[in-house]
Amino acid sequence: MDSAEDPSQYITAVMHLTVWDYLIIIAMLAISAGIGVYFAVRSRQGQSSDDYFLGNRRMSVLPVAVSLAATVMSAITYLGTPADAYLHGPKYGLMFLTRFIGPFLICFCFVPVFYRLEITTIYEYLEMRFGNTLRFLVIASEFLSGFTYMGIVVYTPALALSTVTGLNLTFSILGIGVICTFYTSIGGIKAVIWTDVFQVAGSMLLGACIMIVVGTVKIGGVSEGWHRAVEGGRGELVDFNIDPTIRYTFWSIMIGGSTFLVVISTKQSLVQRYNSCATEREAKVAALLGFFGTGIIEMLAVTTGMTVYAFYSTCDPLTSNQIDRPDQIVPYFMMDVFSSYPGVPGILIGGAFCASLSSMSSILNSIAAMTGQDIVKTMWPNISERKYNLVIKVISAIFGIITIALAFLASVLGDVLETAVSIGGLTGGPILGVFLLAMFAPRCNSKGAVVGLIGGTLAGLILYIGSRVYPPIGQSLPLSTGGCLVSVNATTSTDDTTWTDAFTRNDFVSHDFNLSTTFSPDLDPRRPPGTAVFNLSYLYMATVTGLVTIVLGLLVSLLTSWREPSMADPKLLAPILAPYYTNLDADNKNSVHKPTDYVALKKV
Repeated sequence: MDSAEDPSQYITAVMHLTVWDYLIIIAMLAISAGIGVYFAVRSRQGQSSDDYFLGNRRMSVLPVAVSLAATVMSAITYLGTPADAYLHGPKYGLMFLTRFIGPFLICFCFVPVFYRLEITTIYEYLEMRFGNTLRFLVIASEFLSGFTYMGIVVYTPALALSTVTGLNLTFSILGIGVICTFYTSIGGIKAVIWTDVFQVAGSMLLGACIMIVVGTVKIGGVSEGWHRAVEGGRGELVDFNIDPTIRYTFWSIMIGGSTFLVVISTKQSLVQRYNSCATEREAKVAALLGFFGTGIIEMLAVTTGMTVYAFYSTCDPLTSNQIDRPDQIVPYFMMDVFSSYPGVPGILIGGAFCASLSSMSSILNSIAAMTGQDIVKTMWPNISERKYNLVIKVISAIFGIITIALAFLASVLGDVLETAVSIGGLTGGPILGVFLLAMFAPRCNSKGAVVGLIGGTLAGLILYIGSRVYPPIGQSLPLSTGGCLVSVNATTSTDDTTWTDAFTRNDFVSHDFNLSTTFSPDLDPRRPPGTAVFNLSYLYMATVTGLVTIVLGLLVSLLTSWREPSMADPKLLAPILAPYYTNLDADNKNSVHKPTDYVALKKV
């Protein structure tokens, strides 16, 4: 048999996991749960809230860095990013370059401020800077995005497993959700970080490497894979077109991708990791290594997608109706190629499960932290440590149950990568704008910050809802079924429907077509002219909403009493600004600024 194999022979492959596969998946889940039990037992003599949320600030650099990467990279990266590369080519791989830009702003501006204040949640910082109103508005926004994101990352691998094995989707969602809720609730941040280390190193990276290596061998090598990519219109790595409606260009990735990276750096789930390190220097190193690690994982994900495309370049499972959604292409490939190797599909599917667990556990722990520190302790400031520990564990368990329920709703959201980034930008962009105002605009006041947050969020809602009503112009590259050995019912554009990037194939009318047909979407000429703004690349969502927040915040602050620079507390500003305002206070005898008692303020 030739080293380059015909993918059509795999179309009738048996899509069932073996006993060995199930044992491996169960073992991965059991190890994750066991890590939680281990740390719960270790702390049975009495676990303080600082230990539960921050590991007593004694975590070492490497596990924190790996945990940071695992928090950012989820099942969306493991399954959604390869599917995106399969449809749109390798341009998303340029996102790796943003990992050398964003981290420096994060490490030298955000990390020092958050770490030195010794806060448990970043929302405590917002209260110090702008007051309670903004603090709780941001918390409400984070609850919305956090639960939505967790629902997506639980649903995605569950769908993958049910698609390729026939296992009940409900059972899969419950399996992921219950295990994650269990070890996160009882073990705290230490359990979350160390399960992340196991899940990333022992499953996600291993799974991606297996698919790339074996897939490359089967198609006949790297050069043959690239040849097939070029023939399929996927040979362009960089596009310098300045059109903001093009899904992936150098500019959308550098601007939008860098912005989104900074957005996630202001998420409680990541700041909690920084603040769990023993020193500020270690926190910076962990942040740098963690974000570089996400770049490596994303490159592996894009390479996986291109490998899968090369394998199916002449017989696409999507247009040949072997699968229903693009995010099923990777699990289909897993079973299609590896079903004859008992245990290997279990490792690959387990990687998807572990990717989901790592992100859900991180966000679940962070939401419990913000609920406990920002709500429970605000309402009951004198609650005993013992009662508080019990309350936050119960809260964590309840939130896990809510996440499981939300996972069943994730099926209506469409493309998992685009949806996750869009929703993250919708809420994260305005929150980033608020943090930038807090650290870099000493004259900005609380009214400006509140109006900016609301305005930025509304702008994001308009863009997101508009993009669902008037989906962006389809930009998927051609997919061929010329090499298939089965009859195909195609979905094509008609007078009433148009191929888009919404990935909801049920919206299209089926027609018979020649097996050699390729697909290329066209713009519906009847779309109202004013809807062109909704064609904006989803990568710009965070950039646009963040800019709206900043502009409104500065404008409203100017109109409602532009603060004197001397009123800005230096310890709440970015380190590059703090020395100037400290000197200003010392020289200005009439300054109204009074240094803040940070420890006392933190405990309020």
